[in-house]
Amino acid sequence: MPFYNWDEMTKKNLVAATDSIASIIIGENITLNRSVNQPGDEARPHTHGCEQLINVVSGTAWFRVGDEEKTVTVGDIVHIPAGTLHHFKNKGDEEFVYLSFKNISEDWPPKSILEDKELNQSKLNK
Repeated sequence: MPFYNWDEMTKKNLVAATDSIASIIIGENITLNRSVNQPGDEARPHTHGCEQLINVVSGTAWFRVGDEEKTVTVGDIVHIPAGTLHHFKNKGDEEFVYLSFKNISEDWPPKSILEDKELNQSKLNK
């Protein structure tokens, strides 16, 4: 299926390292997820074997990527190289919403996501 609508997709926490509620599309070489974080929600420090680009859609959050940190807002993009320790926290008063692009790697997406029947509806048909 080549067309998706975030509002019609299953939403749930995808990984233990984050408080995000998200929907995911899994392609052959890349994934795209839309994540929503309430005020105070965070992604605890973690790494993964894939590169990641985060596009901020709404809200504000504090990010740390490696040794660098910044408060990001609408229109900002965060680049996280593979294997780099990173985390963030929604320190604003509204939802923090972002799109996350990741390449497929040895640890992304996790087996738990691939085996989830509800999320499997979001896989691209081959």
